[in-house]
Amino acid sequence: MFYKLWGLILLLATVTLLPIHAAKAQNQERTEAISLSGQSWRIATRKAEITEYLGRRVLALQGGRVWADDVDFSDGVISFDVAYKEQTIFVGAGWRAQDDEHFEEVYFRGHLNEKPDASQYTPVENGNSAWQIFSDGNATASISQNFTGWNKVKIVVQGDKADIYFNSVAPILHIPNLKTKLNRGAISLRSSGRGADAAYFSNIVIRPLTAGEGVIGAAKPAPRLPDGTIGQWDISSPFDESQVKDVLQLDGSIKDGLKWQSLNVETNGIANLAKLSNPRKEGNTVFVRLVVRSNKRQMRKLQFGYSDRVRVYLNRKQVYGGDAGWKVRDYRFLGTVGFFDTVGLDLKAGHNELLVAVSETFGGWAWAGAFEDRRGLVLQ
Repeated sequence: MFYKLWGLILLLATVTLLPIHAAKAQNQERTEAISLSGQSWRIATRKAEITEYLGRRVLALQGGRVWADDVDFSDGVISFDVAYKEQTIFVGAGWRAQDDEHFEEVYFRGHLNEKPDASQYTPVENGNSAWQIFSDGNATASISQNFTGWNKVKIVVQGDKADIYFNSVAPILHIPNLKTKLNRGAISLRSSGRGADAAYFSNIVIRPLTAGEGVIGAAKPAPRLPDGTIGQWDISSPFDESQVKDVLQLDGSIKDGLKWQSLNVETNGIANLAKLSNPRKEGNTVFVRLVVRSNKRQMRKLQFGYSDRVRVYLNRKQVYGGDAGWKVRDYRFLGTVGFFDTVGLDLKAGHNELLVAVSETFGGWAWAGAFEDRRGLVLQ
């Protein structure tokens, strides 16, 4: 069935606490569900209740998400009205959720009204939001938010594309390439932010596309990738960052027991390392590996980007270390990823092993690299 609940329109009604399946409830703050006109929304938040706000019966949501696990959403429309105060708050919706750790999401930053990144699209992979990886005009957009009344949100999803409307008749954001491989799943509503007041949702509608309806937006020009951008990397299984802290020369045994997978970069040239593991559950550090065969001893420039912390080793010796996490450099520093750094690599003739230890806190676990000049080099 296209939807388990076809053309679902949710008019807010009374609260009903319902049991939910243990598999969905694990690691959540609450284990009840809230009923909105017959549809059960699982509570994974500090507060979710039906109340009155601005003359409407509303869902008040604070400090997390509610999940419509029984909705099987593929292509279609998600729309709602939402009201909230001007504050550091993140309000939005997720769709095509495989589980609580894999879904597509868009949210709005209540503290960045009319700024270029007031709205944000990101995939969530293994529980890790990747907003630092996706920060161009195809993932962020300015919006004008109403802090005294209702904001009207509509999300139109079709295939691997989506249009986002916010108090508008035309899309304020077009997403030309949804980044997960998910094609159907559950839906969530979100209101979060440390110390933030509740957001109030009403007129929630989930429905299929009607005849002639679909995505109409156009992609914005993406930043040009550096020449020689590397499209695939070998990624190790995760381990704890303490194993490489203050290590200037790697011991040969450090790779013992690690397993390796290949990972393709995203359309912006950046590898989203969270596609392979959860940094909070399995270890917050991985090695990114590349073998470089050089026809002679020579210096070559590696242009790169990362998040959050890196230690770059060439033939086991550290040649670079850096921290580009959120607010690490100053209070305005976002930690968004691009090809912003370079390092000179002293390559020997023959086999050279580049190992990069990449550690993550939150916001995007990332690595990207490019050899603009590949003369005399073979990359494996």
